[in-house]
Amino acid sequence: MNTMEYFTNNLQPLAEKILSNQRISEEEALTLFENFELPQLSLLATHRKESVSGNKVFYNRNIHIEPTNICVYNCRFCSYRATSETDSYIFPTEKIIEKISAVADNITEVHITGGVHPDWGVYFFADLLKNIKTQFPHLHIKAFTAVEIAYMCKIDKLEIADGLRILKDAGLSSLPGGGAEIFDESVREKISPEKPSGQLWLDVHRTAHLIGLPSNATMLFGHVESRAQRIAHMSALRALQDETHGFNCFIPLKFR
Repeated sequence: MNTMEYFTNNLQPLAEKILSNQRISEEEALTLFENFELPQLSLLATHRKESVSGNKVFYNRNIHIEPTNICVYNCRFCSYRATSETDSYIFPTEKIIEKISAVADNITEVHITGGVHPDWGVYFFADLLKNIKTQFPHLHIKAFTAVEIAYMCKIDKLEIADGLRILKDAGLSSLPGGGAEIFDESVREKISPEKPSGQLWLDVHRTAHLIGLPSNATMLFGHVESRAQRIAHMSALRALQDETHGFNCFIPLKFR
C-alpha cells in the first residue's frame, strides 16, 4: 500500500516527515489542524503511536478522591466549586480511608485532587498521605495539581521543591496534570484570572520531575482558545519533556 496516495501533492511533504518520525514545527502543526482531514490525521497518528509502543495500550485502575469542593479560586468554567456553605463539603481523613477501603483490592492507584482549600498546607496533606500509605502500601498515590501544590506551599511558607519533597517522603508517587488549561496568559485572563500563571504550572512540574516525581500533562481545549494557542501549549509541554523526560502521558480535556 502506498500511504502517500491518501495525501494530495501539497500535503505529502509534511505527511512524509511525520511518517519518517521527524519532529514537526508549530507552523507545521497548524497546517495539520487547518489542511488535513480527520482520516489522514488518524493514519498519521496511528503510525506514530505504533512506532512508539507497538500494539500495546496502558491503563490503571484508580479511585478519584476529592477531599473538598471549597476553593479559593473561581475559574469561569468550573461547576465543581462550592458557591455557598450549604453546597460545600469536606471529607475527613477517616471518610477518605473508608472510600479507599471499599475498592482497595480492585485498584492500583489513588488519585487525589480537589478544591484549593484556604487553610490546608503541605503538612496537612502530608499527614493524609501517610495515613493512606500506612494502610494501603501497595497503592500508587497520584495527587495534587500544580495549583494546589503552589498554594499549600504558600500556606506553610515553603519553597516548591521543599514542599514536594515533604509530600514525596509522606507517600506521594506522582502528580496529575490538572490545572494546565491553556498556558497563554490572554486566555487564562478570560477563563481563570485568579489562577496562577501557566509558567507556574510548568515550573511546578519541572521541579517535581527533577526530584523524582513523574507527572501527567493536560490541556483544556474547545473554549476561547485559538488553534495556534493550543499548539503553543503543546509545544511548551514538549519542551519540558525534552528537558526532564518526566511526563507519563498527555491528556487533552474537551471543554463541556
